[in-house]
Order: sequence, then C-alpha cells, then structure tokens
Amino acid sequence: MKQYEFLKAVESVAKKMFDNGVNAADVEYLSMYEDYERMVAEGHKMTFIFYWLSEQYGVSERTIIRAVKRMGRQV
Repeated sequence: MKQYEFLKAVESVAKKMFDNGVNAADVEYLSMYEDYERMVAEGHKMTFIFYWLSEQYGVSERTIIRAVKRMGRQV
C-alpha cells in the first residue's frame, strides 16, 4: 500500500485530527496515558507517577507531563 492509498483510506479521520490539533505521533503515548490514568485512580502522588512513567517509558518527566496535558485536552 502506498502512502497515498493509506491517507485516502483514513482521510476523514486525518482531517478531524488536523482540525482539532491532534498530533498523530501522540499514538506513541497511548499506553503511557492508560498507565497514568490507572495510577491516578489508584491514588498515587503526581510526582511518583511522573517519575515512574519516565523510568518505564524512557522519556523525561517533562515529556510525560506534556503528553498527559495533550491527551487530557477536550477536542
């Protein structure tokens, strides 16, 4: 499948994502955000959550914070 064919198949979704400022690269953080939500529900402190996630996913705590902020935004 060529890139054109793929984009044509997902055109409506891609347009909605673009219109709402959703970055397709954020798909990388889906499982991290699920872990974040679970840990918040379990009552862990934010500093521990950000530290644990950064160790788990190999990114900085600041990257985790930015990703969580983007994922929690209403579209």
